[in-house]
Amino acid sequence: MRDHNRSTARHGVHGYCRNNRGGKDEIEALEIDAIADQYFGKLSGPPCMKALGFSQGGKFDALIRGWTKYWNEVLDESDPLDPNMVKAIIATESGFRARAINPGNKIIGKALGLMQVTEQSWRILKDEHGELKDHFVVLDHNELFQPNQNICAGIRWLYRKRKTTSVKLKRQASWLETVADYKGYLKAFQKNPKHKKMGELIGRYEQLKKC
Repeated sequence: MRDHNRSTARHGVHGYCRNNRGGKDEIEALEIDAIADQYFGKLSGPPCMKALGFSQGGKFDALIRGWTKYWNEVLDESDPLDPNMVKAIIATESGFRARAINPGNKIIGKALGLMQVTEQSWRILKDEHGELKDHFVVLDHNELFQPNQNICAGIRWLYRKRKTTSVKLKRQASWLETVADYKGYLKAFQKNPKHKKMGELIGRYEQLKKC
């Protein structure tokens, strides 16, 4: 998949990752489906298949595995994101409910889908004139409820959050600190490493890592 990612990011091969008007790569819903259909069924490895007590807890493992690998390779992260962390996020954010909605607030808007991508994040991810410089995820609002699109967008946003969290901390943020910020608990987690909500996520993550 690495060769495919690099070539599409540069050239827009077969429409999977085409160039937008500004010459910066973006990915859309049909392209997201095409990549998943073509590549993800061949992959192995984490996340752990444990359902974590949820009826849908093992349903999205292939998508979690695939999109974590995709963004780790495309963004060339030296400290790659663990698919088990992504699964723990989904467990604690939506309980694996693809139609989950959190009302949020006036600033961030509603949080939607498996990874509870906020409407504010959704707008940033697709705005070529905004804070992102590349690797845009361009989705319609309703597409955020599709598991494949939501996981793709959510993991891309986690990478953006790692940069903004690092700026806040004035050093490279760990993935756990990034997730705390993603969830809105960074300050509370810094003050109390046993923060209840983060403790739930860490517990889920440790369960998955033991597979």
